[in-house]
Amino acid sequence: MFKRLSPEASAVWMARPGAALSLALLALCAAFAFAKPVFLSPENLLGILHQVAIIGIMAVGMTFVIMTGGIDLSVGPVLAIAGVFAAEVLAIGHGGTLLAVAVAVGASATVGGVNGLLIAYGGLAPFVVTLAGLSVVRGSALLIGGPDLHLIRGPSSFIAIGSGSLAGVPVSVYVFGAAIVVGTFVQYGTTFGVSALAVGANQRAAHLSGHRVRRTKAAAYVACAACAGLAGVIEASQVHTAAATYGMGVELDVIAAVVVGGTSLAGGSGSIPLTFVGVLLIGVMNDGLGLLNTPIEWQLIVKGLIIAVAVGLSERRRSA
Repeated sequence: MFKRLSPEASAVWMARPGAALSLALLALCAAFAFAKPVFLSPENLLGILHQVAIIGIMAVGMTFVIMTGGIDLSVGPVLAIAGVFAAEVLAIGHGGTLLAVAVAVGASATVGGVNGLLIAYGGLAPFVVTLAGLSVVRGSALLIGGPDLHLIRGPSSFIAIGSGSLAGVPVSVYVFGAAIVVGTFVQYGTTFGVSALAVGANQRAAHLSGHRVRRTKAAAYVACAACAGLAGVIEASQVHTAAATYGMGVELDVIAAVVVGGTSLAGGSGSIPLTFVGVLLIGVMNDGLGLLNTPIEWQLIVKGLIIAVAVGLSERRRSA
């Protein structure tokens, strides 16, 4: 069983989709810069990274799930309940930032663990399990925190996670970057990363090759939920509030970013670096269309068309 992908294999896998996606991103940037020169201002470019940080962190975890041939529709409510848990810990007064973050991410990972057990060891369909989880977790968040906003006044170290900056760069961007780096290392430098691709490509072949199929699938859902929990902490810190209703529909944006990045919904392919490019592409598109004052209905249509084209190209490469 391979411990890691060789540099040659990684280069071959990423060459075609990576080049096409990068060219598409550059072309989109050039078009928006021509139409609105302010698009290329440092402030706007940092703003794009700041805006996509939450989706990007969640997309890292989602990439591993989709690599295995699964899907996680519960990440939106997980984001919400993580913020509620963090706010509750901070409201007690005895818990600091580290405890709040640990409780929020730990509770989120527990949700992922339940999903993973039901899917990997219970043999249930990922769509059904996580769709049910979407409802259960959202309801649990409402039970714990109620429908009202929870105001977060401090401590300053918690507020800095989503609202602070270091050397002029938002802290959330550093967290996003760290998630990409860690995710890339996990994919290409660990047995889990190789197993995730193998399981998605062919479960039986992966099992016969010595991969621990069920453990890999379960771990992917834990990682995905933990990323959603971290994103929930950042969002709560950014807006200084937490609510059980946060994250409505965010799972669609996360899945879209992963698919645009070239990860096949059928599993067996995917790349964290390309997910990063996919996240940037969607962020650039949203920002550029906003600068052009494009009506929201047309923004949604354009986003839908881009996702449809990305899925079509991904499936065409898979069947080639």
